[in-house]
Amino acid sequence: MNRPMNRAASQAWRFVRALWDAFERFNLNDGWPMAGFIAFSGLLSIFPFLIFAATLTGMIVGEARSAQIIDALFNIAPEHVARTLEPVIVEVLAKQSGGILTLSAVFAIYVASNAVEAFRIAFDRAYAVADPRGIIQNRILAIFIVFVGAIVAALLGLLIIFSPLFMLMAESFANRRIPLVSGYMTYGFGILVFSGFVLLMHLTLPGRSIALKRLWPGVLVSTAVWLAAAGGFTYYLRYTPTYTVTYGTLAGVIITLMFFYLTGATIIYGAEVNAALHRLSPPSKTRR
Repeated sequence: MNRPMNRAASQAWRFVRALWDAFERFNLNDGWPMAGFIAFSGLLSIFPFLIFAATLTGMIVGEARSAQIIDALFNIAPEHVARTLEPVIVEVLAKQSGGILTLSAVFAIYVASNAVEAFRIAFDRAYAVADPRGIIQNRILAIFIVFVGAIVAALLGLLIIFSPLFMLMAESFANRRIPLVSGYMTYGFGILVFSGFVLLMHLTLPGRSIALKRLWPGVLVSTAVWLAAAGGFTYYLRYTPTYTVTYGTLAGVIITLMFFYLTGATIIYGAEVNAALHRLSPPSKTRR
């Protein structure tokens, strides 16, 4: 009995050490500046990106459904971030034209791919790998991730819209009321999609392939830290609203920038956790 307990205690201690080691490496590998660049690129590209994604979705499912998807996505976004972005997006979409769509697409794809490139560099530093791919290949990969992000956002919006219908179908099939609030399903979808997208980034962006079993701990840590950071940030904004005094009319923009900053930092930190766990693994169990 003592041996399993000792093994569990040893693994728990290794995980705690990995969390601290990852934080130290995060600082050494310029994690905060990289997160800052990601936040800037994200803020710069978010409006044209959403315009492009909404217009593209409208061509496929119709403008009315596209508007519903936009509303659904903002419903699961942090309250103050949604309050900043949604009115601007709605206003711009009402005045859009074919030329705006083209310019929005080109600008959004380029700027958003810069943020993806920053993630790639941060992942390579965390995993200590050299990237053999060329500039063009990396840019194409970054653009691919951006397109996947647009598709994922549209699918997430559709899932959120139709989640009440799924609940009704499940209750009809089970012939009983299922005690599950659709709001929890909405946030559950959002968390799963976020985790899946982060895992995709870990699988594709580093300069060499990393075994899947090495990636999931960092993805889970990123998701948990991101939820805690977003929740804490929302709580702070709700009960300590001094940011409006400090930033005035720019408060909404700064809040959105901070949200992207925290998101970028948590994703990069997850890669550092994976690398730290690998370094602290017993030599006989170390894998590529």
